[in-house]
Amino acid sequence: MQITFTQSGGFAGLVKTARLDAAALAADDLRRLEALVEASGLTESWERFSDAARDLKQYEIVIDRDAGTIRVCCDERCLTAAMRPLVGFLAERAKPGPPPSARATTRAEVRPGGAAPAS
Repeated sequence: MQITFTQSGGFAGLVKTARLDAAALAADDLRRLEALVEASGLTESWERFSDAARDLKQYEIVIDRDAGTIRVCCDERCLTAAMRPLVGFLAERAKPGPPPSARATTRAEVRPGGAAPAS
């Protein structure tokens, strides 16, 4: 299992990310993570954002397992109570930085004129 977590938004708009690979976790952390994922109730992908909210933190959680991938995107108002412990666990391990999708365009990969290389 691999989990990619991105927290963005909020008043300051900071981005924090974490990428956890179950194979690299200590046994206690792995058991805790597996229990939190199970308790979260995340069994399918979805996206939900509050229409009336501003300056809320937004979360993206991608869980890759042998059985498939689940991707959930929501803001803090749409987080379910069951998801909050998992988000807390992931947020504790997140570090400031660009979202995973933005990492492909590093300074060394940008062509003259500002264009990113074709994939």
